[in-house]
Amino acid sequence: MTAVSGDAIQKLNLTQSQDLSSVVTGLTLNQGSVTSGRSPAPALRGVSYDAGVTPSPTVDIYVNEVPSAAASVLNAIYDIGSVQVLRGPQGTERGRTAPSGAILFSTRKASPTDWSGYVSMLGSEKGSINAQAAINVPLIDGILGMRVAGLVDENKFDFVTSAASGVDPYRKTKSGRVSLEFTPTDTLTADIEYQYLKYDSRQWTQVEGSGSAGGVTALAPANYNGPVIKGSDRLAAADFPRDYNSRTHQITASVHWDVLGQELSYVGGYLNDANTTHGDLDYGNQILGNGFYSNLKGSSRLWSHELRLSSPDNRQFFNYSVGFFHSLSNTLTDGEQPAQALTGSYGDPTSPDPSLLIGKYVLPTYIYAGGENEENSFYGNVRLRIGNRLELSGGLRYIMNRIDQVTQVTVGAGTIAVPLSIPCSYAGLESSGYDGYCDYPIAAATTPALYATREGTDHPLVYKASASYRVTDDILTYVSTGTSWRRGGINTGIVNSDNDPLLASFAFTPNETSTSYEAGIKTTFLDGRMRFNFAAFYQKYKNFVFQVLSIPYVSTDGTEATVVSNGIVVGADAIVKGFDADFNFQVTPSWSLGAAMSYADGKVDNDLVPCRDSNFDGVPDSGSPTLAQFQAAGVYVAECRTNQSVSTDPKWNANIQSEYHTSLGKSVEGYVRVLMNYYPKNPRANVGYTAPNYALVNLYTGIRDQDGRWDIGLFARNLTNATIRLSRDPSLITSSFDKVFGSSGYRFVRYTMPREVGLTVRYRFGDR
Repeated sequence: MTAVSGDAIQKLNLTQSQDLSSVVTGLTLNQGSVTSGRSPAPALRGVSYDAGVTPSPTVDIYVNEVPSAAASVLNAIYDIGSVQVLRGPQGTERGRTAPSGAILFSTRKASPTDWSGYVSMLGSEKGSINAQAAINVPLIDGILGMRVAGLVDENKFDFVTSAASGVDPYRKTKSGRVSLEFTPTDTLTADIEYQYLKYDSRQWTQVEGSGSAGGVTALAPANYNGPVIKGSDRLAAADFPRDYNSRTHQITASVHWDVLGQELSYVGGYLNDANTTHGDLDYGNQILGNGFYSNLKGSSRLWSHELRLSSPDNRQFFNYSVGFFHSLSNTLTDGEQPAQALTGSYGDPTSPDPSLLIGKYVLPTYIYAGGENEENSFYGNVRLRIGNRLELSGGLRYIMNRIDQVTQVTVGAGTIAVPLSIPCSYAGLESSGYDGYCDYPIAAATTPALYATREGTDHPLVYKASASYRVTDDILTYVSTGTSWRRGGINTGIVNSDNDPLLASFAFTPNETSTSYEAGIKTTFLDGRMRFNFAAFYQKYKNFVFQVLSIPYVSTDGTEATVVSNGIVVGADAIVKGFDADFNFQVTPSWSLGAAMSYADGKVDNDLVPCRDSNFDGVPDSGSPTLAQFQAAGVYVAECRTNQSVSTDPKWNANIQSEYHTSLGKSVEGYVRVLMNYYPKNPRANVGYTAPNYALVNLYTGIRDQDGRWDIGLFARNLTNATIRLSRDPSLITSSFDKVFGSSGYRFVRYTMPREVGLTVRYRFGDR
């Protein structure tokens, strides 16, 4: 377990989701897919998660002990009391099951006794601002308190702009939170909190490449779609960005009652999110001045209730907890995006013009993915202390999980310009306006290009057991084992009018199970000034849910077949093994030093998964098969038996933190704080590309009141301005435009964030 206090969050200016991963080794917070709004995708211990393709997370998120969604929490980090990162299978002690961990966010609670609050301001030379404030008011002294907090955060997202547009990217967050605490007696405490979050973003998709080679059609010469772009330019090629908007309401509530020497607790919550995505799919800018738009609307609702009876924590010999958990979630993604541009879309078919995109010739697809998931579960945990050294604990959870889910992709009506040597009217067709071509109407498909349902109830049982032995007062050793269960993934973007059985089987992947084993040691030295912890783990998965990236396959929409390259969610057997280590040392009263390292190697366990295999020999390679090659092999997607990585992150990473402070006067001190993260070479991000090793250094310096009342500081993120290419797609961007105008000449890439320098000012007032 790694704990980050609210004070540390403010000291390190952790205002964005990715900032949290800089202080918790092994935790990554990459962006999810388009359907998830590129929301934060937390991952631990060598496994990844994307809310757009995997309904159940690998790392679950809790706010005040209530299950939540990553985006609603990680897009608005403010007025936080603490963050705890738990590693390994979760589910026997709270909420839902998760295979690799949980992140527990605790907001600052209202107090019925204190007048207090704070104001914090951050600004940078790149235009980022973060303003947050909170005030606590005792409404009835000692009985009822209220806390109000708010946030305004604006920045330029990942600082990627477009070579074809002057529109800047942005990420804008506004949020407000109201909390109440009610303590009518010494044995009863009730808390309730409401939060509203407004999140808007505009983002460009970064590319690099030489642009179009030209020579296919006269109106599309070399570089007609854009200039030569280097990854370090931080540029997109597209004319139009992707906009994402989300509005979230969240309520959390808890009641704790000490009764008859036991503690009876209720924890519950409600989350309601509505979002829209409007984005240009023409990432290579092959169509000039016209967007090839995807328009998706999403909504989700989550209710959860948990009732728990437990023994007091001060029992020395035997402790227990038993509980019941209920959750009900409804999700919906609904929208439209173009399947392909047919003949006639670009004007005269004998001389196609990339500056034209005539709507009636664009074939649409309609996407619907929705469902309901209900869980009722019972759990129990016991902890037994034998003497002063040995402790045994275990827990069970019996789950009744019901799912009713449908995914459907339907191809809509369109028009195609067809060559005809007779007048169009003789064939009962309308003229297209192009010499020798007529408009042939294409009726909407009566059979979906993809249709799959998943319904039924599963009854998994998960457990956790551990034993710890205190060798001395300063050395604790432990072993543990546990299991997990998770719903399978979903693929909504596969267009499969030919109903290929293999592609159809990916609509929903099987449910996932795993068993984990862990052993570790926790130590303290020098009267608590020095601490060292180490844990090694091994986890075996059945039907592990993950996404294989940039996989070419044959997409059929009822009119023609094309080769596209996308991610496909699969379920495969896998093994993950690794270790976590951390070290902290209070060298002197003024100087602290800490270091941590996490290693996780997750691989498919000799199982079949979709792959990039240009010669169809069952061995993955970096080639891109053509439609003719697919047809000759008689397959729509290649499969390989492999031991490939199940994560795109480096196998390990490490960080070092250090702070030194000194008195500058009666009540003022100066400080310098350094945070460095190191990442090794990473061949796992893409086939055929290895990201180099690199270090990111953040520096913080300033002056503050010794009692913590105020703080004025300067910060520099990525102090050395390390510009590192983290990923590079193995193939150029593919689209239906290629057959008319040739390849765009660009490919997707991702780079580290640039250096950012800024100023922070914080002021606290009141009793705390």
